[in-house]
Amino acid sequence: METLSYQQRINRVLRHIEQHLDERPDLDGLARIACFSPYHFHRIFSAMVGESVAAYVRRLRLERAAMQLGHSDESVTQIALGAGYESMDAFARAFRAHFGMLPSAYRRRRGNLEAARRRDMARPLFYHEMPDCPPMDVRIKTFAPCLVAAVRHTGAYDESGPAWDALCGGLAKNGLLSAQAVAYGVSYDNPDITPPPKCRMDACVSLPQGLNETCEALRPLLLDENIFLRHVGGEQKYAALLVKGSYMLLHPAYRSLFGMWFPQSGHEPFNDPGFEIYWNSPKTTPENELLTEICIPLKQR
Repeated sequence: METLSYQQRINRVLRHIEQHLDERPDLDGLARIACFSPYHFHRIFSAMVGESVAAYVRRLRLERAAMQLGHSDESVTQIALGAGYESMDAFARAFRAHFGMLPSAYRRRRGNLEAARRRDMARPLFYHEMPDCPPMDVRIKTFAPCLVAAVRHTGAYDESGPAWDALCGGLAKNGLLSAQAVAYGVSYDNPDITPPPKCRMDACVSLPQGLNETCEALRPLLLDENIFLRHVGGEQKYAALLVKGSYMLLHPAYRSLFGMWFPQSGHEPFNDPGFEIYWNSPKTTPENELLTEICIPLKQR
């Protein structure tokens, strides 16, 4: 019988909540997923995550709503319903308590900030932000689902080094870190909205071809309580932008992608998290030669 640590069991619950964010959380069902008694589950979850189940779900929904207010044309009413609020008053109160302003004011503020940034940027970070240069080279692509090993990092994205070290160390120890492996980062939160200490990212590395979730060769790897399996990519379309240079350029690249390209593209981002593909390693590549591909899932037209 499989024996899981507390951390692995709570991680299963977190992934389930993230994948079913539109559903009403069922504490008994979540306790079963974690293999804890319903009586003790809530206390264990709150102690390990730092928030109750209800507070965790409410925060993720409100932060998703903030993303939609800033980057979609959906009405505030539609966004409120999608966040699980049956009345606009309840949504407005919860949103103001979390972000310090009403949803309509937040939408206006985001729009004003993006317009001012495009108009008044004194020293563009990207050549494509200059008026006399060609637009960003964003390509519409598909990515076949890829089985990866992953470690969850919670905190500022630029502090994810220990997660990568734990993941690559576990893969190397079990002979699963091939020369053809590709590294992915799945970022769940926008650091402009979510406080950096609460930002979530899965550090991921592709597994050798021919392996699947039930393969015996993966069992020793999964004895590590921090490592789990998941897929990256899928059959939907993605907006893909290749960024060359320091990882410090990624955050402004996201801002340009969402603030400049999306409004002019005729596309809208889908509500699933995007991912980054790290085509070379910072340990063996000069900083100005790093290649990172930002991939944002698109709504179907």
